[in-house]
Parts: sequence; C-alpha cells; structure tokens
Amino acid sequence: MRKLKVFWDFASEEAYLHDMAQKGWLLQNYSAFGIYHFVKNAPQELNYKIDYRLFSSTKEFQNYLSLFEDAGWKHICGTKNNGSQYFLPCGPQAGDEIFSDPASAAQRYKTLYQICLTNFSVFIAYLIVIYCSYGGNLSGLGFLTPGLWERTGAAFWGGFFFELPFVILRVGCPVFFAVLAVLYGYWGEKAHQAYRKQAKKEAAQ
Repeated sequence: MRKLKVFWDFASEEAYLHDMAQKGWLLQNYSAFGIYHFVKNAPQELNYKIDYRLFSSTKEFQNYLSLFEDAGWKHICGTKNNGSQYFLPCGPQAGDEIFSDPASAAQRYKTLYQICLTNFSVFIAYLIVIYCSYGGNLSGLGFLTPGLWERTGAAFWGGFFFELPFVILRVGCPVFFAVLAVLYGYWGEKAHQAYRKQAKKEAAQ
C-alpha cells in the first residue's frame, strides 16, 4: 500500500508510523514528496525514529549505518541522497531515543532547513533566468509560430498541434519549478521554526 502524507516535524511523522504499525502496516520504503510504501503484517508496537542526513559518499553512509547498528538501531529505509533515515530498535542498548542529546535532535531540523533553502534558491534562480531570457515578456512562453492565429482550417490545427507540446514544455517547466520553490520555502520555514524550538529546549536545560 502507498500513502501520500506530508509532515512538518519528525515527532508527528514518527507517531504516524507508530499508528500505522498498530494497524498492521509496516513501513517498507519512503519516496520523495511524502509517498510512503507499507506492507501488510500483524499489528505491532514499533518505535520508529527518524534522522535526517545527507552523505557525500557511500562509505560515509555505510559508516553511519554501522554506528547506529552498534547502538542497537536497525535501518529500515533511506539512502545516502534522500535525507530521511528511518530506524527501529533491534537491541536492548537502543533505548527509547535515537539521539543522545537535544543538540543532535535539533541538528536534523537544521540540516532539513539548509537543504530546503538551497533548493528554494536554485528554483528561484532558474525562474529569474527564464524571466530574463524572455526580456521580461512572458508571452514568449506561448505559441511562437508566426501568423498562427490568422490561419484557418487544417493549416491552423496543424500548426497548433505541432507547437502545442513545446508550449506545454515552456509553460509547464516554469510553473512546476515555481510550485517547488513555494513548497521548499514553506518546508524550510517550518524546519527552521522546529529547529529554533529545539534549540530553546536545549538552552533551557
């Protein structure tokens, strides 16, 4: 089974995965943009924990997994490039929490915020380049065939359908990246708020 869900904080996501396991749906994989892959099993009480890390090499990723395995945590899913890493306790040494201190728990929100900010900046830069390349005249994203709208009959429809895929590509890509920019900006702000909240808890202790 696949489900689409978007969470703004890891605690709520962990609670969601726990509830799904109680219903007999165990996490198998997680894809981009909030698509969860579950497999049916007996209802279980599973204490999912989530970290957020990106790795520069496979060796670094494998060392990270080995460190958690030695601490009693089994890696359920996540790759060196997708950020979210899902774990379950597999030994008595694991305890109830995956992090040893509040600073480590807060760091995952900081990493998520930095990734969102980077993606937001890239998409905004792309949109600025597109805008400037058309000299500020976005009508250039539409149909460019000279005299198309003066044609009639087969000549019009032939030209229209020939250029339509290119128009969809020219218009669709900027719209798609504009939506992504808004989403990453929103997710980044949520992650930043969560990081500040965690940092305050750490300072209060």
